[in-house]
Amino acid sequence: MIQLIAFSGLGFVAVRLVWITMIVYAVPQARAFALTFEYVGIADLPRIQERWWTIFTYAWCHRGFWEWLSNMLWLFCFGNVVQNLVGYKQIIPLFLYTTIMGGLAFTLTQLFPSALLPAGSLVMGAHAGIFGIMCAALTLSPSYRIYLSDYFGVPLAGLAALFTLLMLLSVPLTPANIAMLLTAGLTGFVYVKLLQNGYQPGAWAYTVFHRMDRKFNPSEAPYKPRRTKSAQEEIIDRILDKINEHGYDSLSPDEKKQLREASR
Repeated sequence: MIQLIAFSGLGFVAVRLVWITMIVYAVPQARAFALTFEYVGIADLPRIQERWWTIFTYAWCHRGFWEWLSNMLWLFCFGNVVQNLVGYKQIIPLFLYTTIMGGLAFTLTQLFPSALLPAGSLVMGAHAGIFGIMCAALTLSPSYRIYLSDYFGVPLAGLAALFTLLMLLSVPLTPANIAMLLTAGLTGFVYVKLLQNGYQPGAWAYTVFHRMDRKFNPSEAPYKPRRTKSAQEEIIDRILDKINEHGYDSLSPDEKKQLREASR
């Protein structure tokens, strides 16, 4: 999660620096905007045909700092749930799949004349990726609760409803935008279902990262898979999952005793 947020922050800073540099060198603000944001944000169909790469870049740029910060807080909230339940190696591939599929849906929807966006439209931000990760988290554990203290937890479904409402209030409800979000959500759902059926749709990403790392660091020891968990660790994991879903009071006396012994 921290790596993904850092990558997003780098994208935000890089685009803003290019834009500010142009303004410093007396490029008119409207022209500077066109030469930066319009080359990374996803736009109406005629411009997408000329700048096809924006399907891959629109999620890494935001219009302003507060938009980026709020998106990253939501991304951390939902992404942390996914990371806790299925491991950190699913986060970046899941985000990439949902944003790319959302971008493709945004583009293909505009092939229908009634759904074509007005000229000059521009969409930026990680909304589709966050929505996809949110749907993945709900698919994994719809009754999951995020505990702010030992006895107070916020239902994941409630946070998802709040995020969806805020997003619908801030994003224009055009057919292309709706198709983007629905497709991203469906992608998150399908990704989790593939995981639950024994497939690893995100394994390729870490295979590539590992090969690149070995190429630049050939002297490092070869990669070794993580050791298999012991029976005791499996029991503690099940207890922690039960706490996440139903709270500490749902534990039996034996489970509480096992948890205390493990913490010591």
